[in-house]
Amino acid sequence: MTDKKSKKQEKEIEKETLEEAAETVKEALGEDGKKASPDENAGVEEARDADAAMSELFAKYVRLQADFENYKKRNKETAKVMYEEGVADVIEGILPTLDNLEMAILSQKDESFRQGLELVKKAFLDALARFGVEEIDALGKEFDPNIHEAVMNKDDPENAGKVVQVLKKGYIRNNKVLRHPLVVVGQ
Repeated sequence: MTDKKSKKQEKEIEKETLEEAAETVKEALGEDGKKASPDENAGVEEARDADAAMSELFAKYVRLQADFENYKKRNKETAKVMYEEGVADVIEGILPTLDNLEMAILSQKDESFRQGLELVKKAFLDALARFGVEEIDALGKEFDPNIHEAVMNKDDPENAGKVVQVLKKGYIRNNKVLRHPLVVVGQ
């Protein structure tokens, strides 16, 4: 029974809506069904103009919202790239200090002092590892001009095309070479 009442109410609402729409059309056209005079039609034209202006403003709003979302995405990507480049620049600036530390270890004759320097070097390498920095293992590997930087050739038929000596270590981070290893290549 409630379904019949709700359907009846819906039909009444539809009928009322149609009657209101018909009255609005009659007012716009005038009582005789012809187009209303300019004074009578002014309200309808103003309403149309307002609707058009509202539609235009809404379209601008939607475009502005989309532009802002795109800006946020670009800004987020730019910030990420800038961070990665900044970290890489700092690490590249620190690597010569690591080279100097390794030279100090090699030149040290006092064993206890050498062990202390080795611990400092290990801590240094651990800190770099937290940022994803790895040493490029070049010795005995095939020479790759994308990774290695050859500074000399050495007659060594047994190891032709391979790295026979590393003069300066190279480092890589996130598959990007921070510093190419300086190597001697066998011929």
